[in-house]
Amino acid sequence: MSAFTKDAGRILDSKETKSMTGAYRERKIETGLKPDEYVRSEFFGINQVLHLLEQPGCIGLRIHHAKRWEDENGNPTEPGKGQLKPRVLLTGVDAQGKDMPVYTDKAGMKDMASGGGGGSVGDGLPCPQHCGDSN
Repeated sequence: MSAFTKDAGRILDSKETKSMTGAYRERKIETGLKPDEYVRSEFFGINQVLHLLEQPGCIGLRIHHAKRWEDENGNPTEPGKGQLKPRVLLTGVDAQGKDMPVYTDKAGMKDMASGGGGGSVGDGLPCPQHCGDSN
């Protein structure tokens, strides 16, 4: 049986979640960074997430860790200009564990050949610039 099922992963309780995010934050502070100098998370809206999950054959999401050159406002720049910032990308995954293409036109999904469309959902709102009260 494939490891790629709709039930992969598990729900973590708040104690375990806080322990894991706390360890991440502690490590960043130990390296000399201040709380506003590193990305703690990114927010993605439900419509973008559902766009991935509602693709035919999608059984889950893969979170890719990535880096991109950005200016001080988080806008992409050419390599070497600005700062190299950590980002995450969300990608739909099929039952064989393969990343799925992202279609920008939902109406045309069934008619598009495999491999058409874009790649991932990105450009989430990073925290600390965009954080809720509990973050």
